[in-house]
Amino acid sequence: MNKRSFLIIALFVCLTIFISGVGMAADAPQYGGVLKWREINDPPKGDPAMATDTVSSRMILCIFDTLVENHPDGEGLLPALAESWEGNEDGTVWKFHLRKGVRFQKEHMGKPTENKGREVKAADWKYSFERLVHVNSPRAYFLDMLKGYQDFVDGKVQEWTGIKVIDDYTLQFELEYSFAPFVSVLAYNSFMVIPKEDADKWGKDFNFHPIGTGAFVLDKWEHDQKVVLKRNPDYWRKDADGNSMPYLDSVEIMVIPDNTIAYQEFKKGNIDAFPDFPDEFYVEAKEKFGKLFQERPWVGTYYYGFNNSKPPFKDNKDLRQAFNYAVNRELISELVLEGRYSAGKGVLPPGMPGYNKDLQGYSFDPIKAKTLLAAAGYPNGIEVELQVNNNPRHRAVAEAIQAQLMDLGIKLNLKILDWGVHLDMCERAETQMFRMGWVVDYMDPDNFLFVLLHSDNHGAKGNYAFYKDPEVDKLLAEARIETDWNKRMSLYRKAEQMIVEDAPWIFLFHYSTSLLAQEWVRGIYLPAMGDYYTALYNVWINR
Repeated sequence: MNKRSFLIIALFVCLTIFISGVGMAADAPQYGGVLKWREINDPPKGDPAMATDTVSSRMILCIFDTLVENHPDGEGLLPALAESWEGNEDGTVWKFHLRKGVRFQKEHMGKPTENKGREVKAADWKYSFERLVHVNSPRAYFLDMLKGYQDFVDGKVQEWTGIKVIDDYTLQFELEYSFAPFVSVLAYNSFMVIPKEDADKWGKDFNFHPIGTGAFVLDKWEHDQKVVLKRNPDYWRKDADGNSMPYLDSVEIMVIPDNTIAYQEFKKGNIDAFPDFPDEFYVEAKEKFGKLFQERPWVGTYYYGFNNSKPPFKDNKDLRQAFNYAVNRELISELVLEGRYSAGKGVLPPGMPGYNKDLQGYSFDPIKAKTLLAAAGYPNGIEVELQVNNNPRHRAVAEAIQAQLMDLGIKLNLKILDWGVHLDMCERAETQMFRMGWVVDYMDPDNFLFVLLHSDNHGAKGNYAFYKDPEVDKLLAEARIETDWNKRMSLYRKAEQMIVEDAPWIFLFHYSTSLLAQEWVRGIYLPAMGDYYTALYNVWINR
């Protein structure tokens, strides 16, 4: 065992001790109980290959596993189904040594699975990565730096040559060029291992019949009501004392769209965990529940996108800039969001490498907004539609911005849709303006700037604004292959300033994340990556 491998395993042991001890005091973990977790919307996707949103990710992270996972405080990576890994000197070849004895789930919705609970091998990982391309995953391109990617996508070859099975427990990746965040990308929730037998059986319906290696097995999915996840008795993870995990009998993801109803249910004790706590009860809950209320900054950006492929925003930078100057971000955060979100100047959030505190963004300047409206060809104002998903927070922010813009003669018609429908329409460019947010998948500016704003990624890949600028594309492509860190960050900063000048979005806020849990819920910890990343395999109930 090399020194690097030893350190990785040591970190994993420390993490297990850390997360198993959060909130437990002197109590020992107890088996049994049901954790009721609130969500506003039904998860749109159960197939990791197709999921692009946090609601889907909450369920997926319970059912599946990645090779590596993020430290709960964002301090690097930890082993998951890979015990250790190492790269060559220039970072173009990576070997992952797989954990032995990991088994696919042998039960699903009360019936045996096709895989019969067999052990996971390196060939399963190769299949799972290649399946991303076969099913046209919107996130397959996150790995486009692997050798043979384009030939495999184009059907010129039968296998992805950059992914090799060395033996049953060793998987190798070969890159076309050194890409600094490569291993971090593998912690993203699209890159889970999937049993071929069950994926073949269900085909497209695997989306509603997800089967993996995770701590919980899908037992029931009553759409728009609840998802029931049952304990996986063959889960690979043990606690610091060698006890089997998870401790819970089951997790119920309760779909409750109305915040008032959800909060009342929490106060009655009918909900155990309340993520992304609503603004209207924020002050009361912090005072009432004290240390049970967890909150921290979140590396993410909240924005309104313009559809840059259609009028009125296509080829009209003056109009896009006018909207940016017309919004008082600080006031909206204070009055609508209880000051929980910081005003955004650009794409990259604080905490992200490459974040530029000196970026030239947009201030609230209604006079300048009015001047730009006239220059854009709308001296008497304009009427446009803003599409928002049905979260009460998003509705409240939209209504506040609607009122602000009205003062400038801009009539903003709000269209409120379920999350899944909203996302589909954004991906197909069937909007004029839309609300969207992006939170970190891997700690690198590539995850925001390239994914969200390179023209190769129009639609489901992440560029919902259908923005295109050849010079920005060039800078972002150069930054991906630049090995000098300082030069790389300089390229990203230059590209971001150009993007802000072009104004394909209204740059609104940077996120915080929160989680309120009942006093009888133990071991629950809000991670830096957001509430949906909260580990549930180590949670237990003392009631």
